Amino acid sequence: MKVICHQCGIEFEKVDKEIRRQQREGRDYFFCGRSCTAIYANKIRHNTPNDGLKPYQRRTKKIEALLGDKLSTAKSRLNKLLMFKLAKKCNMETCYRCGAEIETCEDFTIDHKESWLLSDEPAKMFYSMDNIAFSHARCNYEDGIKKYVSNRKNTVKETFGLYVY
Repeated sequence: MKVICHQCGIEFEKVDKEIRRQQREGRDYFFCGRSCTAIYANKIRHNTPNDGLKPYQRRTKKIEALLGDKLSTAKSRLNKLLMFKLAKKCNMETCYRCGAEIETCEDFTIDHKESWLLSDEPAKMFYSMDNIAFSHARCNYEDGIKKYVSNRKNTVKETFGLYVY
């Protein structure tokens, strides 16, 4: 007799005797194989919702609902708060660019003293601890944009011979 798998929906053959036995036991659903049986058993055993999510995804969703933010955003914010607090404890909260004190965590940024984007060895310069300082966000971004844009303009001028002498 042909029946449909309760788990995956595939139609398959089942012996009449087996169908009657399962129906006497109060089960009117059937499984095509052990894998579908195991999947169904695990759902019942662990009471997992049928939302298509893996357990770690379900956990992440719960955490994000509790925090009101994406988990990666919350972790980054926590790391920044921790770094700002430690910089204050070590008296390192002065801006590398302007010399004024960085008063809030929102103004606090990691600054590369020399542009790692424009260096010959960008990976080495990016991770170099000697090239790291703290700055106001405004000071850091303004300086970075000035250096990067002026360098780009020079590159374009050199490439296309746009210098006027």
